[in-house]
Amino acid sequence: ATQRALSFEGVASLSWPSLLAMPFAYDATYKTEDVVGLVDSVAPFWRKLPAEVPDLDSTKLFETVKRIIEEWRKIEHYKQVDKELQALLALLTATTSWFQDEQLKEIDGWLEEVASNVEDDWLGRFEESAVREVVRKKLKATEITEFIVDTVGKAISVEYVGGNYGQGRHDGCVHLSDEALRINDHREHGKYMIWLGELPYDPAELGKCLGSSNWDVGWDEDDH
Repeated sequence: ATQRALSFEGVASLSWPSLLAMPFAYDATYKTEDVVGLVDSVAPFWRKLPAEVPDLDSTKLFETVKRIIEEWRKIEHYKQVDKELQALLALLTATTSWFQDEQLKEIDGWLEEVASNVEDDWLGRFEESAVREVVRKKLKATEITEFIVDTVGKAISVEYVGGNYGQGRHDGCVHLSDEALRINDHREHGKYMIWLGELPYDPAELGKCLGSSNWDVGWDEDDH
């Protein structure tokens, strides 16, 4: 009886993963239910060798995930990290011998990309009074006449009079967007100074930019 019990226990232990097995959906797309389905398929076996995983075709699985990533990249704005996709990639990069080294490097890269690619709502860090004070102080402006926040285009414009960035007093505008930090010089239509370094994270860094010499002259194409 003891021998029969041990035998049954061994069979039950070996068959447990099979009870959890879900077929791999190699036609999956970037939909929550498809990504969760793949997580459910991978999770019971991620520490198993490929030969021990029912229905596993590593090449097909890699191409499936690659297609999902390509579809995910088409999204223009990421409000938060896709936790389901992050979980899938984390499981796949931890698997045992499922993928070739180059494939694993790609999966690692996808995981880092998904984990970090969230839209940065940086506008909220540039509080109006702090930005006005920085521009007034660093450009020695006599007055800040306007502070404009473009929430659609994601940009901040600060109009000033009597400022000076080192080339004489003038009226102008400090313009910060996702693409660039510029000082528009109203003395010459289309002329601007463009910041050559990393974009500022907050008003304090904006002040450092405005006090630096790391700028170059630019012209709008239609005006020069």
